[in-house]
Amino acid sequence: MKLKFLLSPLFVLMLSAAGIFSQTVSTLIQGPSTFDDCLTLGPDGNIYASRYSGSVITKITPQGTSSIFASGFNSPNGTAFGPDGYLYVPSAVGNRIDKVSPAGTVTNVVPYMPGASAILFRPDGKMIVACYTPTAINLVELNGSYAPLYTGNGLNGPIGLRYTSTGKLIIGNFNDGKIFSVDTATGVFTQIADLPGSLGFLEIVNDVIYSTGFDVNKIFRTTLTGDTMTVAGTGASGQLNGPALLSTFSRPNGIVKSITGDTLFISDYQTRSLRVLSGITLGLININTVAPERYALGQNYPNPFNPVTNIEFSIPNTSKVKLVIYDVQGRLVETLVDYDLKAGSYITDWNASAFSSGVYFYKLEADGFAETKKMILTK
Repeated sequence: MKLKFLLSPLFVLMLSAAGIFSQTVSTLIQGPSTFDDCLTLGPDGNIYASRYSGSVITKITPQGTSSIFASGFNSPNGTAFGPDGYLYVPSAVGNRIDKVSPAGTVTNVVPYMPGASAILFRPDGKMIVACYTPTAINLVELNGSYAPLYTGNGLNGPIGLRYTSTGKLIIGNFNDGKIFSVDTATGVFTQIADLPGSLGFLEIVNDVIYSTGFDVNKIFRTTLTGDTMTVAGTGASGQLNGPALLSTFSRPNGIVKSITGDTLFISDYQTRSLRVLSGITLGLININTVAPERYALGQNYPNPFNPVTNIEFSIPNTSKVKLVIYDVQGRLVETLVDYDLKAGSYITDWNASAFSSGVYFYKLEADGFAETKKMILTK
């Protein structure tokens, strides 16, 4: 894992004003509320929030109106919607898994599973469950029976579960903040991050991992190669809104992306508030201030993509940098960067929602250096 630099408040404000850091934090629901844990986006566009220190699931509309959706659980934790449209709820203390119909009717699915903490559905429709203790990832059959899928391999109170666009399973540990990538074909675990303190939950946006630093009051951004940086939170406890890197959280816990993928919703465990981190896929971010040895333009990821992809590049000297997009006819379709940058490594994104499927090229120019690479937009 590679943790990046710290920014002074004045520098953050300067970058925010320049549009380089466009992430902001706001509060949608001020606590105390009826939730404090996992957040799950439903097929109806509402957010379903767990109350770990309680027994209910709360439904939250995009406008921030909340109501009790279902009750009777015992520390409901990492929920997930199944292919049947039901919300599956693990009770971490109750040691069981229930499902909830769209109308709010609760039906038991797995009568007993110790420490069931988080659920994810595989592409084949089967359910995998992270168990806090005894630590394991279990595979649940359609009849409700289950067996260990993964044990050992550094698992330590697993809670975060997500798939990448290529089918890799991402697992985050609550106890020690480690994040692993699992090759589901071979079962090989690769540690890609070691975050400070406990990890609440994690989310993936365009193959980039966003996770909540439960103990350190920060939101982290980690690439699949392990580059990690703080995207929100000073580390102090509080409820301060504004530029993301100047904001404060109170034990951030649940995290889920919006339908559009440019916003993250975050639950604060201590205050039971619902926070909003906006603009996560917008702007240019400096991910390393150490001057690299040479100019470099990375391959975009994901690729193929729809509709957003990430582009990384490095410059060894302060330079006038230009990063542009061309179509197959060589026509300029968008300019992503066109200004002076200091030496370092950067990442930006291209949202191609307004463009048709096909092959595109992106070109980096800086101080006599020029390189072009190909990417594929598939809608």
